[in-house]
Amino acid sequence: MPKRDSAKTSKSVAADSLVPEAMEKDAKFVSTIGRAFEILRAFKPGGGPLGNAELSAATQIPKATVSRLTHTLTALGYLNHIESSGKYEPSASILALGYCVLTNTRIRQFARDDMQLLANHAGATVGLASRDRLSMIYVSMVNGSPLRTMRHDVGTRVEIETSAIGRAFLAGITDEERAFFYQHFERRHGDAWPDLKARIEESLAQVRERGFCFVDGEWQKDTRAVAAPIVSPDSSTVMAINCVAPSFQIDAEVFEKDIGPRLAHMCTCLTPMMGA
Repeated sequence: MPKRDSAKTSKSVAADSLVPEAMEKDAKFVSTIGRAFEILRAFKPGGGPLGNAELSAATQIPKATVSRLTHTLTALGYLNHIESSGKYEPSASILALGYCVLTNTRIRQFARDDMQLLANHAGATVGLASRDRLSMIYVSMVNGSPLRTMRHDVGTRVEIETSAIGRAFLAGITDEERAFFYQHFERRHGDAWPDLKARIEESLAQVRERGFCFVDGEWQKDTRAVAAPIVSPDSSTVMAINCVAPSFQIDAEVFEKDIGPRLAHMCTCLTPMMGA
C-alpha cells in the first residue's frame, strides 16, 4: 500500500487529545462540555443504569459535578432518570446523534454492496469500522450466513491492538501517529507489551506485503479474521474493513488465500470514494 506523508496528520489522533488531562492544557477547551460527554461515554452496552457515585468513579469527575451534569443532561433529554433507583440511563434522543453520523458517513453506502458480496461468498461477517479513542467502532455490518454466529452490530467496539481490524487501521496511519497509540498500549499492557507489539508489527508487515492482515484467536478465542485499511486520498481519514468468522467455520488457508485478497482488492477500489 502507498506510504503516507507523515506531515499530513489524520483525524485518527486528533480526537484522542480530548481526554481529561488535556482539559487543563487547552485554553479553548470547554471542560464542562468535555465532562458532559465523558458522562455519556460512561454508559456501556449491557451495563445498565448508573448512579452519580458510579459515574463519578467511572469518569474520575467529582460527584458534586456529576450531579449537576446528570441533572442538565436529563433536562436536555439525553438521560432518563429512574426514580425508583435514583440512577440514570441514556435516552433515545442520543440515537439521533448517532444516526446523523451514520447517514453522513458516505463510505457506508458506497461499500455496503461490496461488503455484502464478500460476506455471501465467505459465509461470514464483514464490518466497516472507524477509530474511537483506543478502540475500533463498527459503523456498518453485514452477514453472509443465516447462522450469524458472530454477534456484532453497529456500535460494537473492539480493541485496536488485538483485533485484525484495529491492526489494519494502525497500518493505515503514519509512523508518528502509530507511536502515539503504542504509548497508550504499553501503559495498558505493561510487561506483556513487547510480545504484543511484535505481533502487531507482523500484522503491519502483512498489510504492506499483501494488502491485508490475518489474526487468529487473539481478539477473541476461536475466532479468526482478515482486515484491510481504507485511507482517504488526502490521508485525513483512516478506516478499515474486516471479515470475521469462528475458527471452526472457515479454515485459515481460505482466509489467507481467498478471502483476504478479495478484501484487499475491495478496499483498494473503495479508497477513491473515501473523499466523495
